[in-house]
Amino acid sequence: MAGIPEDIVERVKAEANIVDVISDYVRLRRAGKNWQGLCPFHDDKKPSFNVEPVKGIFKCFACGKGGNVFTFLMELNGWTFPETVRSLAQSLGIEIPDDPRERQQYGENERLAAAVADAVRYFASTLRSDAGLTAQAYFRKRGINDDTVARFGLGYSVDDWTGLLQKLTASGYTPEELERAGLVIRREGRSGCYDRFRGRVMFPIYTATGRAVGFGARRMTEDPDQPKYINSPETPIYQKSRVLYGLFQAKDAIRRRGLALMVEGYVDVISLHQAGVETAIATSGTAMTTEHAELISRYCSRVVLVFDSDQAGQNATERGIDVLLRRGLDVAVLRLPDGEDPDTFIRKYGAKEFDARVERSMSFLEFRAGLMKRAGDFEAPERLAGAIRSIVSTIALIPDALKRELYIQKISSDYHIPEGLLLQELKRAVGGAENRRRRELLPRPPQPVPPPPGQTGPEEAIAPPPEVEAPASALPAPLKLDQIPSAEAGLLGVLLQGDPQMLEHVFARIDPEDFAHPVTRELVGLILSHYVNQRSFSVDELVMEEMAPELRDLVTLLAISRESISVRWERIDPDIAGPNPWKSARDCLIRIVRDRLEREFRRLQERTREFDARQEDEHENEVLATIRDLALRIEDLRKASVA
Repeated sequence: MAGIPEDIVERVKAEANIVDVISDYVRLRRAGKNWQGLCPFHDDKKPSFNVEPVKGIFKCFACGKGGNVFTFLMELNGWTFPETVRSLAQSLGIEIPDDPRERQQYGENERLAAAVADAVRYFASTLRSDAGLTAQAYFRKRGINDDTVARFGLGYSVDDWTGLLQKLTASGYTPEELERAGLVIRREGRSGCYDRFRGRVMFPIYTATGRAVGFGARRMTEDPDQPKYINSPETPIYQKSRVLYGLFQAKDAIRRRGLALMVEGYVDVISLHQAGVETAIATSGTAMTTEHAELISRYCSRVVLVFDSDQAGQNATERGIDVLLRRGLDVAVLRLPDGEDPDTFIRKYGAKEFDARVERSMSFLEFRAGLMKRAGDFEAPERLAGAIRSIVSTIALIPDALKRELYIQKISSDYHIPEGLLLQELKRAVGGAENRRRRELLPRPPQPVPPPPGQTGPEEAIAPPPEVEAPASALPAPLKLDQIPSAEAGLLGVLLQGDPQMLEHVFARIDPEDFAHPVTRELVGLILSHYVNQRSFSVDELVMEEMAPELRDLVTLLAISRESISVRWERIDPDIAGPNPWKSARDCLIRIVRDRLEREFRRLQERTREFDARQEDEHENEVLATIRDLALRIEDLRKASVA
């Protein structure tokens, strides 16, 4: 088994507490002798996922997944069995005898992870050598001591084109493997590779379970010709949207305090931890994503955003608020004095003052209102209305209805606005927010495979909860472009151009649920998620997402065809064609809304046929009134489409 002795496997299995392991992926709560949480294998809305610590098993009664600590990690991470054993052994401090000759038996991802781990050791040893004296001086200047260097695995890459390449190829790795691990770069126009990181201090990036998957690398001099930071690219073992820097070191403290501090940079995280503020984490040079929010929610329910006071830091805070609220987390904001960042502040004022400011951090509502007030949005009634709607839309992202109403009461009190009006606005905004929550970008799990007939397992000992949720239905088989309603395909062609103003215009007037075809509905929801989470959108980003084959085929087809799509649809439906994308969007929006109203009209007409002519139905007058209203709205839209 890839060189892992059986006694080591048994020891890992015996020492790996399944509740502790799964808690790195799922936020569990005790339920009698078992533990429960939201299933990570499907989009769970109720606690369908159960863990039985005595037997060391887990079971989801909604999607059917079940197994032990090994199968959990293998299913969730896509790891091989040896890879899983090695990862658990590392987290438990169990040493596995390592023979470089046996690495040939590793799976591909396991070899990539082993290469990154060997690179961490190489950079750390280089830092401790004479070659690392300059880097040692840099860390001392930044106030980072030796214990912190060791805790975070910091290192130094020599200013040499092939130092790491030679070291790791001598250990049995191929240049192709090192390239896939993000450690070397292939030379353009000629054979061979060279080191990605040269002459920089190195910050290893670990998963929550302590597996090294990549690096951040900082220059030590102010050289305008070199970027300040270089980060590992995305690799088969490193997806930036699913890893938070410092979480491996911070997760226990975050659990204890029920709070995570989200800061901006690697050094901010390290300086805070060294000062005793051990709940600090950061993204790896990317914007906050739904996957980051989901990862944080496994450990705590409250996040304090601590970004720099400049415009970039303010923008990062604004983006982070929406993403975190949508996941159901409580969000606060800590504003540091101008010119300060967490690293400089903690070194100047100390942990006690920093903690005091965390305790006094403002709610997301105060932060947003403060920005709008400074921008003059509260000075005129028309601007105040827009500002209040914007704040209410943010509140609508919160899944908890009670919290939403409490925030509405606060707005009503602070700005002397009738609570009833705010609740009406909230009801409208919540509908759009629910659609956005349903489109969170989560990996699609494979369908569970039932056990062979007659086979039973220990997981049967767990009794199912009283209510479980059925898995979402699968999308239909791949389709051809001419099977999609013309207006829906036309509007998708416009949306895929990625114009932020167009996206804002369209999504202010329509929701994914207005689309008739399930595939276009799913794709529009995915586009909406990108736009809401990142305030930007590109086809390239969309194509890189995990999605069903029919969705990817449609994106590719529309992206390739978007230059000629208006001509094609002009032949199919002249009413919605036009070279002006704004006119095309208007025509498509009218047609989509009209089609939705006509579907509802036909549904209600069918219902009237069910009424008993000899007996008055209590709902008949209400249905007939709705039909008359729909007929008028449909006629208005028909007139608008030819205007």
